Amino acid sequence: MMKNCCPLILLLLLLVQANSVRSQQSFYGCYTGDNEQYEIRLHLINANNKLNASLLLKGKSNTIEQLNLTGKLKPGGDFHLGSNFGEDTLLVGRLTSSRLEAYYKNKTNDLVLMHLQAETPSNHMELDVEAYEQQQALDSAMADSPQAIYEGQLLVPKTNNAQYDSLFALQIKGGKLQSVKLNTLLERESETFFSDFKKLNNFENKDTPVYQWIKSSEVSVQFNQRGILCFSTADYVYTGGAHGLSSQWFFVLDLEKMERLTIHDVFKAEAFAVLPSLIEQSLRNTYQVDADSSLHSVGFFSGEVDLSENFWLSAAGIGFYYNSYEIAPYYFGHSSVMLPFSEIHDLLKPELYERLKAIQVSLNPGL
Repeated sequence: MMKNCCPLILLLLLLVQANSVRSQQSFYGCYTGDNEQYEIRLHLINANNKLNASLLLKGKSNTIEQLNLTGKLKPGGDFHLGSNFGEDTLLVGRLTSSRLEAYYKNKTNDLVLMHLQAETPSNHMELDVEAYEQQQALDSAMADSPQAIYEGQLLVPKTNNAQYDSLFALQIKGGKLQSVKLNTLLERESETFFSDFKKLNNFENKDTPVYQWIKSSEVSVQFNQRGILCFSTADYVYTGGAHGLSSQWFFVLDLEKMERLTIHDVFKAEAFAVLPSLIEQSLRNTYQVDADSSLHSVGFFSGEVDLSENFWLSAAGIGFYYNSYEIAPYYFGHSSVMLPFSEIHDLLKPELYERLKAIQVSLNPGL
């Protein structure tokens, strides 16, 4: 097996003929397949050739690993995906409208060839991606005027349905179900952003610095099977000061009942006495905190961590997400904990667990 190859060399290995390459449009695709080492499922979003992906790998031990990746898609169909804001390239290859072929660099730096096919729509909800970008100058008459930059993304169901629109409007409306036309939401939000920029900044007070403002939002999909969809919106806002603020919010939708699921819909009542200790132990393992020390000793605000209602669901398990400042200072960044189904299946409500059991058998219902 080849080892330690750089992404440039990998690209030269991928001489795949591309048909109808999706390079200039935004889209969501679910790709599945398997090889000698893994069963694979990839949720991929392209928005103006910027990629967000959730890669799920089921190995021979039947454990499922989830990797959240970002990257770029080139006009010819070549792409790369990596972790840590794309700095560590883990997946590189060629994408077409019907398949994806790539090399994956695993933990031992071995290169694993993946042949994935676009999954049939009958196994997941079909989605579109709306991407909206615009910028405005504070003073259009000044060549060097500060700018406000807005980049927004929305997931939109391909099925035209008012109830779906209400559910998906959560991406912007912060939890309020409203019957709206989804394709107008990004434009409305950008108008508010630019209005605030011009209202709160001016050149009249020379002692007040005027900053370039930035607001961006990116969407990603973690789960899309058996009538359950889990996706997230990751936001970044900078309106002056030492740094901007990043946050990520997750949405778990039951498409059969047409409602958003909360942690109380997912877990039994008795689970809430157990989950905080499982999350604390996972954080201890991540930050290498021994049993004689508290989380507070390594920088967390408290030695105990409350259960986050900002959770996600994937084929690997259920995760809990803490944005900056929720449980630790800004320099910690976000904190996330994934609890595998093997640890928590007894804590899940039976109806939900029955719907999720099939993913433990196969990531790809077609296999």
